[in-house]
Amino acid sequence: MAITRIEAGRIQRLNTRESSGGDYVLYWMQQSARAEHNPALEFAVQRANEAKLPLLVGFGLMDDYPEANARHYRFLLEGLRDTARALARRRIPFVVQRGRPDAVALKLARRAALVVADRGYLRHQKWCRSRPRRCGRTRRAWA
Repeated sequence: MAITRIEAGRIQRLNTRESSGGDYVLYWMQQSARAEHNPALEFAVQRANEAKLPLLVGFGLMDDYPEANARHYRFLLEGLRDTARALARRRIPFVVQRGRPDAVALKLARRAALVVADRGYLRHQKWCRSRPRRCGRTRRAWA
């Protein structure tokens, strides 16, 4: 689903730094692990197009997600497979790395001109997202 305009209320800038240098725009996907009906993804696409940079979508896969079991992980992995296919149809690279989501985001952000993240509402998701505020050129969009 292509969205040409993202509602201003869905976008929160996390710092006052300007985007500069970088090989791509990073969309840190965690809460909204889907390629359709995802305003944060569409915002990242817009920002990448404006900057004339490629978009990279990154996802951090934790081994010990709170209260998750094998069925949860199977459901998640099946969904990520579908997301990867949908992103591939749009020619958007998708990287899934094992590790704490914030650590994966910080690693991928090193070469990013701009970082866009979706918004989580649970306590541990809010905690994970407080750390990348320090990664430099960070903005947040959420669905």
